[in-house]
Amino acid sequence: MRIQAGRHKNKAFNEHIHGGACDMGESVVFVDDEMSVLKSISRLFMDEPHETLAFNMPSEALDKIGEIQPAVVVSDQRMPEMKGTSLLQKVKEISPDTVRIILTGYADTTAAIASINEGSVSRFISKPWDDDEFKITIRHAVEHYRLAKENKRLAQLAQKQNEELSMLNQNLERRVEERTRQLMENKEKLKHTLSKLRKNLGATIHAIALTVEIRDPYTAGHQRRVSNLARAIAGEMRLSEDQIDGIRMSGIIHDLGKVAIPSEILSRPRRLTDIEFSFIKEHPGVGYDILKDIEFSWPIADIVLQHHERLNGSGYPQGLSGDKILIEARIIAVADVVEAMASHRPYRPALGLGTALEEISSKKGQLYDEKVVDACLRLFKEKGFEL
Repeated sequence: MRIQAGRHKNKAFNEHIHGGACDMGESVVFVDDEMSVLKSISRLFMDEPHETLAFNMPSEALDKIGEIQPAVVVSDQRMPEMKGTSLLQKVKEISPDTVRIILTGYADTTAAIASINEGSVSRFISKPWDDDEFKITIRHAVEHYRLAKENKRLAQLAQKQNEELSMLNQNLERRVEERTRQLMENKEKLKHTLSKLRKNLGATIHAIALTVEIRDPYTAGHQRRVSNLARAIAGEMRLSEDQIDGIRMSGIIHDLGKVAIPSEILSRPRRLTDIEFSFIKEHPGVGYDILKDIEFSWPIADIVLQHHERLNGSGYPQGLSGDKILIEARIIAVADVVEAMASHRPYRPALGLGTALEEISSKKGQLYDEKVVDACLRLFKEKGFEL
């Protein structure tokens, strides 16, 4: 450990603690005007596998943050030179991917919550802190930063692949036009060709779905069962064949975004913490980012994004309500709830089909679309449908 301190307490203080080898982009910066607090933090994080930098002057901290773009910045709220919320707002401007955390006493909780709502702060830690919880929070924040970077990388990769797909599609369209002119007198052969293409797309969708199920063996088959139930509900509602196909495809990959969630969280045999659940809640958006630029015949990316929205606006990630939610997403939402409650999960045994049907029945019109719920109930109670 190397400590550099000024000649008097108002000089900037900077402490470096190096754990294992790490990327400078995964540094964690602490800012507090009390040197005793910074030294306590330095000792606490001495053995962590990321570089820790500590400053007691916000201005010097900002200079370093702009230079290294750290993974996490943790700031005290009450400092004479600058409030923590103001500091973290500046951090957001110069290093937007950095996870920003405020250290606050009880009296400053309201200001901390307001900063979270404004987006300048990701979360807050109360003083005095619990050492174990503090370390876990920082580890999760660093992991969140890594996931965000990986998501960006995947998005860039997807964009590149989409550009290649677009070029292939353009070539394919030209070939289809030429082939169509040749097949005007042979409609049956054209139908056969289109059917083959659809089967290939279906096989591709199934392959994508397997990437999620391989990482999450406890819910293997969940997407397939949700797809089957959603397709049956859509048929009971007499939707068009094209809509039913789109619902079936969307259902098969509705949890694609879980590829970005650590597998230990997906298979954890207990109730998730709030922080862990916040990771889970990101999966619709991740799935959307992966799919949004692929030119499907249906709005699959939007359906995946919306499948956890609820009629009253209490869902996520966008808090949509009513008819702002696609009917396809409303159908998958009901199928998802019924299958999840009726099936075993790592943190609980299966609740049973009766409990699942009671859930959607009691909350139809509030959380779930009434017509969708009625169709689902008819399938199980009158037509003998089985998951």
